[in-house]
Amino acid sequence: MTRKALKGLLIAVTLGLAVALVLRARRGAPGEPAAVPADPPAGPPADVPVHTSAAAPAPAARAPRPVAAVVPAPAPAPVPARVARPAVAERPAVPPAADIVEIDPDQLPSVAEARPEPVRATRARRPQLVVGGVALAFVVVASAVGAMAYDSVKSDGDDTGPAAATGSSSPSGLPSGGPSTSLGPMQPLKFESLGVRSGGSLNQVTLPGRRSGVTADVWVWLPPQYQRDDFRNKRFPVLVVHSAYPGTGENSMLADKTTLLAKLAQGITAGTLPPFVLVAPELTPYPESEVRALPKPETLDTECSDIPGRAKMATFHNEDVREAVAATYRVAAERSAWGVLGEGAGGLCAVKYALQFPQYYAAAASIGGATALKSPLWVGSADVREAQQPAKLVGARPDVRLFLSNAANDNAGKQASAALKTAAKAPTVVETATASGDTAKQLPAALVFLGRNVTDAPPGGPPASSTRPATATATATRNTGA
Repeated sequence: MTRKALKGLLIAVTLGLAVALVLRARRGAPGEPAAVPADPPAGPPADVPVHTSAAAPAPAARAPRPVAAVVPAPAPAPVPARVARPAVAERPAVPPAADIVEIDPDQLPSVAEARPEPVRATRARRPQLVVGGVALAFVVVASAVGAMAYDSVKSDGDDTGPAAATGSSSPSGLPSGGPSTSLGPMQPLKFESLGVRSGGSLNQVTLPGRRSGVTADVWVWLPPQYQRDDFRNKRFPVLVVHSAYPGTGENSMLADKTTLLAKLAQGITAGTLPPFVLVAPELTPYPESEVRALPKPETLDTECSDIPGRAKMATFHNEDVREAVAATYRVAAERSAWGVLGEGAGGLCAVKYALQFPQYYAAAASIGGATALKSPLWVGSADVREAQQPAKLVGARPDVRLFLSNAANDNAGKQASAALKTAAKAPTVVETATASGDTAKQLPAALVFLGRNVTDAPPGGPPASSTRPATATATATRNTGA
């Protein structure tokens, strides 16, 4: 049952209810007598001569008595017929004989004129009662059908919303495995153009997360091919990038010193990289001044998690951001066409997200990122933290490929990466690498890895649905022999 069909049912329910209410308003509440005009004043008409008598009223069958020396009065105007009441009104008490007024029977209107048969009024209301009953029955039936349709929509999903990701379910179950359909499809957002960067267009929007409640900035870089006519029907692969901490008010991966956009544009032009749409959200939701004012800014690091009582950054990054991008741009829905990259704290996010949400990503690359959660914000929630530790998540064997790069002099980082690689079992694949220098020097190898493990579809062709077998086999061989 689609949302369009559900809307039709709800409109029918509303119309049926409106008909019932109108009929009820016109005839009064069911079972109540119809409105009856007020009775005329008691007593005879003003122009009918009368006289009193101390005796009791004569029987109705006696002959009329002549009235002496009285000028005949004109015939009284017919009394308007009144609608009979379904219930007989209580009769007033009989007045004393001395006060009884005798009325000439010949001067009174006939009974048929004064008071119609009650059955006629009852028959006049029967069509309204029948129509009202039918309308009420229609409302009850339509309401039941509408309730069943609503349950169907909740269980079947919305066929008009953004395309959902495909793949395996989250091994940890934290947080939810996919966007909820209860909010309805998201409308395209109005991104602000920030001009041309490295041959592509950079755009920005402040996104209020519908599921997380987090509001943060998101930047989107579109490759030059996105605007070309021969790519109008193409769904583009996506590379999500997470910055170093604190990552508020900016995404460090977009800075010129990382050379990410320049290297990405070069690889796309050379054909060594697919034409990625790059998505760069803020890492944390805090104002930069608040973070900088702390003696130890890292004490506010959410580690890209939904820490109880804190901002739900995992939900924001993986559900709200993904939904907004899919609703606004021509991007592929398949997990095989999505990769994630990060440096420093963002590197931990990349690894954790790929392991925790394999239904969203095929591959992830970390540059100098940790492999364990240890933020002080986890105090009091150790059980939740342990369920989201990369070492715990890798044990579920998600079908993802990871690249862990560390500086040559980072011995602790290299040991942690090696431990995660040892713990990984097929189909999970982990590669490690070292390089002397900063992000700019470690980035080329990470991009080559992502280019191998994130698939692309030809212009105008259908979106890719699975990782290339040759790439998967080669990657697994390199990992096994390392």
